[in-house]
Amino acid sequence: MLVTMKVSLYYHGAEEDVIIPDSCNVEIVEPKVLDLGTPEEGMIQRALENPIDSKPLNEFVEAHDSFLVIVNDHARPTPTPKILKHLLPLLREKRYGIIVATGTHASPSEKDLGELILGEFYDELREELMIHDSKTVETVDLGKTSKGTPVMINRIIEDYEAFISINSIEPHYFAGFTGGRKSFLPGIAAYDSVEANHSMALLEESRIMALEGNPLAEDLEEAAQMAVKGHPTFAVNVVLDGAHNIVTVVAGDIFKQLKDGAEVARSIYSPVAKSVPDILVSVVHSPLDQNLYQAQKGFENTLLAIKPGGIMILVAACYDGIGPDDYAAMLQSAESPEELAAKFEEIKEHYQLGWHKVGSLPPFLTDKDLWMVTEIDNENLDRIFIRGFGSIQEALDAAIEAKGDDSNILIVKDSGNVCPVIE
Repeated sequence: MLVTMKVSLYYHGAEEDVIIPDSCNVEIVEPKVLDLGTPEEGMIQRALENPIDSKPLNEFVEAHDSFLVIVNDHARPTPTPKILKHLLPLLREKRYGIIVATGTHASPSEKDLGELILGEFYDELREELMIHDSKTVETVDLGKTSKGTPVMINRIIEDYEAFISINSIEPHYFAGFTGGRKSFLPGIAAYDSVEANHSMALLEESRIMALEGNPLAEDLEEAAQMAVKGHPTFAVNVVLDGAHNIVTVVAGDIFKQLKDGAEVARSIYSPVAKSVPDILVSVVHSPLDQNLYQAQKGFENTLLAIKPGGIMILVAACYDGIGPDDYAAMLQSAESPEELAAKFEEIKEHYQLGWHKVGSLPPFLTDKDLWMVTEIDNENLDRIFIRGFGSIQEALDAAIEAKGDDSNILIVKDSGNVCPVIE
């Protein structure tokens, strides 16, 4: 009788049970869940009352006449309504606006606004809410960074004296970490500004969980410094654990608090794996599983953890498809991985936004296979050299058949944020 083990994995908003032969060596890594025993409300309030290099939030609001509140879009797990609950009572007697920092992402749906971004404050804020559009927005030109990035920011910043940004800090595969300065670039910047900055994602030094010595991250910070010049700014950043509980809130100076929060995020999202796997199951959780453009983070974060000849199974529903049309066109622009690699080398000379998400695929495919469990149809997957499956069980069974009943299997949960380290 075959001895098996059962593992429950996230897929498209639910948990899916999969059965794995006990003969396989299975290791599961995931972000830590921290039981701090501290109510989230208390953590938020303490951070707002004791910010880093800033007046407490209530004094900050009292000191200024108008405010632009910058909030994350639906591609981040930021619990924005929980912060708004503390902020709005202070702002209601002031003039303020609120803008969704979409960067180059698609606009959030009304469902996204109601459930993820505004929550209980949807009715109060919806009419006043602005949604950034990087391609059509009227901008103010603030000059160029020392690395040559044009800093063109939504002109709405000129209408307000002070800024309040609400963000969250997670590992990011080329910006080091999300949070803080990303509210401005890419958050409310022009497309050309984002494209210029993100061209640095092609550099080896632009890597996950690195801030110092990361040229792209340093460029983001310089651009944000230019954006906030003359505008007093109060930032609120949260760090979530593996259960999406708030475990740290940092507030105040938009640059200094990022570093404090990043260290906490590193401790949660960088688990150690004991062996290099033959099969790596990279499970992308919401909201990054909406399309391949976002879910690709689960590929980038785990691609170095698998041995040559291995199989990665990227689990992401991608219910909105591949993503932006230009990104899909890039992925599907070649007849072979080798041709795609050649196109990538050519594009380095004339970078177009999106290619930083393409360049790591051809080298990976030289000695490994990429499979997906997804709603993207097989015809589209075939065109990007990915083998598609309808369920995690089906994909795992095929991988074990290919690699053997004694395979080393590494399962990475929430891989869009988790970067496993091999011991």
